[in-house]
Amino acid sequence: MSEKLGQKIEQQLREKKMSQKELAQKANLTEASVSHYIKGDREPRSETLGVIAAILGVTVGFLAGSAVTSIAKDKKNEQFDEIKNLLKQNIDNFSDEQKFDLIRILSNN
Repeated sequence: MSEKLGQKIEQQLREKKMSQKELAQKANLTEASVSHYIKGDREPRSETLGVIAAILGVTVGFLAGSAVTSIAKDKKNEQFDEIKNLLKQNIDNFSDEQKFDLIRILSNN
């Protein structure tokens, strides 16, 4: 996991245009620690990994190599599921015109 973790941290730093020094300061770590995590020499404790993930705007799972790419994406998926469930529960209360409007709105996005 260390090598992959380091690559993910490095990738996120590039995307966020953030230096290792900035990450270290924001996470209350030494620059050397961040460097070791990126090189794969050491693995951060789970609490530290959580802090790093939050600063970079990604999930711990993403840094550890899972498919979910960001906290924003997780949140967006949750919101979509919530809206979908609300629509399912209330679809019978919509007029035909409202249903067509909804389809039109959804097909434009």
